[in-house]
Amino acid sequence: MPNPFSDTATAPRRPVRSLDMAAADLAQGAQAIDDLYAGDLDVIVVRGAFDAETLAAAGQALDAGPATPAWSRPNEKMPVEDLQLLGTDNPATPTYQAPRGATLEAYLASADQHRQDTEAVFAPGFNARRQIHDLLGRLSAGRPVAVPEAADGRPYVPFTIRRLVDGRQIGVHHDYHYGLDLYRELAPQVDTRTLISYVATLRAPQVGGELFVYGATSDATDLPRLPNGFAYDLAAIEARYDCARFVMAPGDLFLLASGRLLHRVGRIAGPQARITMGGFLALSQSGERVLFWS
Repeated sequence: MPNPFSDTATAPRRPVRSLDMAAADLAQGAQAIDDLYAGDLDVIVVRGAFDAETLAAAGQALDAGPATPAWSRPNEKMPVEDLQLLGTDNPATPTYQAPRGATLEAYLASADQHRQDTEAVFAPGFNARRQIHDLLGRLSAGRPVAVPEAADGRPYVPFTIRRLVDGRQIGVHHDYHYGLDLYRELAPQVDTRTLISYVATLRAPQVGGELFVYGATSDATDLPRLPNGFAYDLAAIEARYDCARFVMAPGDLFLLASGRLLHRVGRIAGPQARITMGGFLALSQSGERVLFWS
């Protein structure tokens, strides 16, 4: 039986292009968002982007059990990908609960919960939204940075907190979500060549939770899929494409051109969860500013 990948088996594998730097060297990443858009880089890691002690303390408290806030679980129908979410019931992504994503109205209504849900997560004096805003500003070549607002003035969610516990993972996917209903106002405002994920770690698991990024672009017409035609065939993807693995510690941040590159999060093992905060960002259509949301 012929090998369906024989025509690409000897072709050069597109490498995953990354930059891994310390926060002290942040000047190296001043053009980070431009580099991600241009495809000159796929992943940028900033070690110690946020105060590690502050984020680790918040992560430990969030992982403490019954005393933590109520988590929404939009992927509960698929136990292995049962991501717990704090900040909104309706993330700006497809979920197993809503495969086509929430409506814009449902998303904006749930955004009102964000301030209440995350208000007490961090130590007094640590304003996560402001910290994210300022850091992204240093990676955007001097552009102003803002959280978008809907036509009626309601703000989008600036970030959400996500928790993956023992046995959970995030399967291989990409994040080109502009076709969802909740993007109907936002998509015309931004440069849709790609979508960039930004994710900071609050708590790292004992095993798993790594970011895996593949040199497989979402515009390829022949990405290997399982027989159901919906899910990607991970074994075939890993055999066919270059892969880079990133291990993150509390305080570390990564930016990923997630609208372009396939990626996944490794399965968690052990009692310590993977807890992160983050969302998405994009250049405005004119390229004059950066918008971030979750």
